[in-house]
Amino acid sequence: MYYRQAGIAQYARRLLRALAAKGELRFRLWALLDRRDRNVAWLPANVGVVRTITPAHHRYESLLLPLELMARGRFQSQCTILHSPDFITCHGRFRKVITIHDLYFMEHPEAMSADGLRYYRRVRWSARRADQVIAVSDFTRAEVLRLMPELSPAKVSVIHEAPDDPPAVVAADLPAGLPTRYVLFVGTLEPRKNLATLLRALARLPADVQLVIVGEAGWGDLALGALADALGVTARVTFTGRLADQQLDAVYRRARMLAMPSLAEGFGLPVLEAMSRGVPVVCSAAGALPEVAGNAALFHPPTDDAALAGHLWSLWQDDARHAEFSRRGRVRAAQFSWARAAEQTLAVYRAALGM
Repeated sequence: MYYRQAGIAQYARRLLRALAAKGELRFRLWALLDRRDRNVAWLPANVGVVRTITPAHHRYESLLLPLELMARGRFQSQCTILHSPDFITCHGRFRKVITIHDLYFMEHPEAMSADGLRYYRRVRWSARRADQVIAVSDFTRAEVLRLMPELSPAKVSVIHEAPDDPPAVVAADLPAGLPTRYVLFVGTLEPRKNLATLLRALARLPADVQLVIVGEAGWGDLALGALADALGVTARVTFTGRLADQQLDAVYRRARMLAMPSLAEGFGLPVLEAMSRGVPVVCSAAGALPEVAGNAALFHPPTDDAALAGHLWSLWQDDARHAEFSRRGRVRAAQFSWARAAEQTLAVYRAALGM
């Protein structure tokens, strides 16, 4: 959760909070936190903290982390399961559960940085070593079993993510310079998010259509600024960087719609985050996005900027269509629950222990 404040960090926090909220929990929960991580306000009171010297994504993490845990005596004797929410587990005599979010990089290594690929290429080893594997969508589970056929289907379970309940009151000011009406994108800025197609779609639309891009830079020289300049849309694009949760909530609520043109997604949590706030969604028909969005979004082929532009324009100028997809989105988002995810995760823990 210290390595990068993006989707997997949110998954880990939300799942841990939901697990901690279970009334009759038969497990003692501990969070392994980087020794430099001072962001602990989110931690429930009944969750212990173990400060680790071994940094996340270190090339020797799988060897160093179990040695560090063994040195902690009482904790090591009490640790029966290690849940690794970011694909890669480690050595050690405890039972192991991993979460796999997507495997796009296995067939498209160009979609990941060299450092990321060095770390995640151990996913096959990790999945074999794990006692149980959680996939965040049916699509991801199918990819796990297709790309790693040596795994038993019985040990790969689907547990969907969910949106957090939106606050009842908007408790944060909007970032400075935000337009009054805009299309919103939320996510890490990296090639797989396909922002070039979104900029090309924007260039097809009237000049009053604005785009707000929220997220921190991931990797790769996307040259988004140069592309926006070449397309003549620089003045219509606002980059906010990463936002705190309360400010992100305010930006979601203000948006006319969310656009998610990804080349692939193992789940696509921003889709549900937007829907839960009544914000209509336009997304690519790639990966797990159709599974997550159901009939509550408008879909386009991932690289078809003309189709994307057509959907954006229909929601921008047609209030009745906007209202219909706002309604559908709220209904769809309500079908996903972190409480259900926590219950299903506990069942996976019990299976890992042979209970």
